[in-house]
Amino acid sequence: MQKKIIALAIASALAVPAMAFAEATVTGQVNMSYDSYNNGVEAGSQTDNQLNSNNTRLIVKGAEDLGGGTSAIWQLDARVQADTGVNTSTTANQLFAGNNYLGLKSDSMGSLMAGRMDAPYKVARRGLDVFYDVAGDNRASNGAGIAGLLYEDLRLSNALAYMSPDMSGFTIALATPFGAESAVSGDTKGSAYSLAAMYNAGPIFAELGWQDIKYGTLGSGDLAENGTTILVDDKNNAMNLGGGYKTDQFTVNAMVEQTKYTHAAAATEDKRTNYYIGALFNVTPNDGIRAAYTKVGSTSGATNDANQYAIGYARTMSKTTSAYVTYVKTTNNTTGAADPSDISIGVKHSF
Repeated sequence: MQKKIIALAIASALAVPAMAFAEATVTGQVNMSYDSYNNGVEAGSQTDNQLNSNNTRLIVKGAEDLGGGTSAIWQLDARVQADTGVNTSTTANQLFAGNNYLGLKSDSMGSLMAGRMDAPYKVARRGLDVFYDVAGDNRASNGAGIAGLLYEDLRLSNALAYMSPDMSGFTIALATPFGAESAVSGDTKGSAYSLAAMYNAGPIFAELGWQDIKYGTLGSGDLAENGTTILVDDKNNAMNLGGGYKTDQFTVNAMVEQTKYTHAAAATEDKRTNYYIGALFNVTPNDGIRAAYTKVGSTSGATNDANQYAIGYARTMSKTTSAYVTYVKTTNNTTGAADPSDISIGVKHSF
């Protein structure tokens, strides 16, 4: 009820008829940490004291019952840096950089959505990360002091997505973006397909994800080349298999991933095999110790693998607030590459 009252207040502030927001819910999190980050440079490494906002977000969402087991669903997801007040996107003025969609949901047929959404490949494996949204998070895009090592977690703009209903624990998800919103005659259009199958019942979770991206002509849309590291007709393919076992006292998760990046112009391929294992042990109902190991393999014919180790403690202070301490260390085997580390102390409040 309190969240709905907040939503009505937001509606009033925007001078929009409040009844249009009668079914809206406000949710999200504020996640802040102090980080002592060492850049790990071989000669002359430096330690910086940082205040970081870790995936702080404000979400407004809702649903309208259309009858017959069908409903209209929508969500707006703003991402902000709580330490500076600016948005987290690298695109200017992109406040709603999270998951934003409008769709239809059927109890028997599943959900069809259009907008900007996490790819099913990402959705399937995010639940395996025991350091989700804090230092030690295995995503390379995470901004919690030190970055992770895994690169294939995407959020697709201008996308259509489908999520099946729960079928005795099984769900299937797929998504594809339009990818060529600005293409003109003669352009090569980019394309992407992301698929995932998940099983979640009792203590067992399992997932299988597949993703394939082909890049188009510069300026042709969301899946265009960038003119430097990504070129037209390059392809990026990934597949992963993961699973976990969870009880009240402990959680163990693991995943293996194979990636292949095809450089069209050079006719070469970069293949990697990556691994992740994470564990959480609840010492008491409110105190947990967690640890994780991520390995990104070398590409063919090279020595450029990397490892990341994370260990931490988390304290549940209430249903919505928790505190955490984490130490993270990355080692890179590429010649001359840095080996950064981070000590992170933070608080996360969900609402």
